[in-house]
Amino acid sequence: MRFSPISFFLAIWGTSPSVTVQATSEVVQAQVPPRTSYEEAICKQTIFQHSFASSYGVPYVGFYSSPEGCDFTTTIFNLSVTSQGRQYDRLALLFLGDIEVWRTSTAMPSQEGIYWSYQKDMTAFDTLLRKEQKVIFDLSNVFTDLYTGAFNVTLEALYFNDEYISGLSPPNQIFPISALASSKNISSVMSLPDGNATVSIQLPRNVKTATVSLQASGNGAEEFWYTNVPSEYVNTFPDNPGWLFGYSPFREVQLLIDGNLAGVSWPFPLLFTGGVDPGLWRPIVGIDAYDMPTFDIDVTPWLPLLCDGKPHEFGLKVVAFDSTVEGNVGPIGENWWVTGTVFVWLDAHGKQTTGSSIANHTPDPVFDFHPQVTTTTLNNITSNSSFYFDLSARRTISITSTICTSSGSKVATWSQSLSFTNIQNMTDSAFNQSLSMLTTGTHTDSFSGVKSSYAYPLSLYSSYIIAPSSKVTLSSVLALIDRSLITKGINLLSHLTGLKIGSESLSTRQSARSKYYWNATIVEGTADDTGVLEQWFSYAGKSAMKKNGVGEFSRHLKEVDDRIVFDDEAWRTMSVPATQPLPYVDGEPVV
Repeated sequence: MRFSPISFFLAIWGTSPSVTVQATSEVVQAQVPPRTSYEEAICKQTIFQHSFASSYGVPYVGFYSSPEGCDFTTTIFNLSVTSQGRQYDRLALLFLGDIEVWRTSTAMPSQEGIYWSYQKDMTAFDTLLRKEQKVIFDLSNVFTDLYTGAFNVTLEALYFNDEYISGLSPPNQIFPISALASSKNISSVMSLPDGNATVSIQLPRNVKTATVSLQASGNGAEEFWYTNVPSEYVNTFPDNPGWLFGYSPFREVQLLIDGNLAGVSWPFPLLFTGGVDPGLWRPIVGIDAYDMPTFDIDVTPWLPLLCDGKPHEFGLKVVAFDSTVEGNVGPIGENWWVTGTVFVWLDAHGKQTTGSSIANHTPDPVFDFHPQVTTTTLNNITSNSSFYFDLSARRTISITSTICTSSGSKVATWSQSLSFTNIQNMTDSAFNQSLSMLTTGTHTDSFSGVKSSYAYPLSLYSSYIIAPSSKVTLSSVLALIDRSLITKGINLLSHLTGLKIGSESLSTRQSARSKYYWNATIVEGTADDTGVLEQWFSYAGKSAMKKNGVGEFSRHLKEVDDRIVFDDEAWRTMSVPATQPLPYVDGEPVV
């Protein structure tokens, strides 16, 4: 059903991989398996094996080509990693040429050694996978006497000659929205707000359907953007400088076509394996840590413009809430890494897609912000004792046109409705911080007739004790986390490619409580660390594969103090309890 790196190789390749560490503990992510069995692969190949030690700014660069004489329809990539030592979690990006096809992150290793694997269906990139491609895998790592963990990475491809109910229809052409830097043997990721995330693309004249996938993640002071505060409040507690980051906890990733808004993503709040409590996410990582989510936007309503035979500007932008400017939309902090991918399906019997003018209804988001700072006076000195705020946002988008292809004319509409609430309360100079957040959204596309929806509830409490640098006492953090990812509807890319039929639903929840201690470096805890994490995961959909497709899957697992004590997975759905407000603990500010 699922594979560790060792068992995956034994089952598929007949031999175990060559690794440089003795990995003893598997670190897992609950996922929907791409298929029920991997035993019928008709071809397989290793794309690369590489150790990332002192690899900051030095990606792996190689080449991919499809196996000769292999008659395949489905392609699965398997990423296997081992690591041992002391190391931070790292971001990794996989490019085929200038097109980002997979963004992942690492687990944090231990002195005993860890390993993990993840399988991803790459069939939507079929038009790329049948040609030679430059492979760039960017995993920037720092290797020193203190940070001793290298990441030993193996990427394989498995090919299957699956039959599909209505036949496969992968995109005919794929275009990058990226830095177009592969010729320099570097990653084509773009960094905002400093970079220029706009490219010029000339589409074929006979496009019948087009979508854009957005990939965006914050780093540094933007890694946990949803815990940030409006910039005018970063110095609320002057005795704890640099603890609070600004630009608010609201982020919007925008897709622009010729400078006009074409759609937005209000991103899922990722928790990487170094997040809040670095010891908590082993042996179960956070939701989507190994396969960071993209958001798909249907740009079919733009085809009357995009099919005119001229180049058009596709741009990406990330914005935040700013109470000090008109419209309340302002810049972000450094740095967000963004790319986009344009997928097009051609009208085989048409020469040019035409249509009406585009009705673009994209009013600005509406915000509601309520801050409150409480002060105390002691010995005639007044200081801030707590900071509370609630921030909410909502917006709607509707883009419509009539498009004319060889099949006739039809009305094409992309619409979105989004809402966001973030409530935070902090005391003890912000060392105690509570957060309650909910992002929801719906969207409709031009071809399925289905209204898709998502919800990202998050409850988070953290209480830090930071030891003075001159003392031998340990620093610590107490963390309570309860969060969910809930989606229902159409996956645009899978649906159009013919991988899925109709609506899908996925619901997963993680609930955790932990206490973590550290001294010289936060990436290595102590024997006194404690942590309990429970996860529920349930999926239902209809695969278009005639055999080995996944219709239902569930997994319920629990870890206690770095060991999995319960793990049940099955080819059926399960009930996933809803994320709850956090239980009160002594000293916790209530939101």
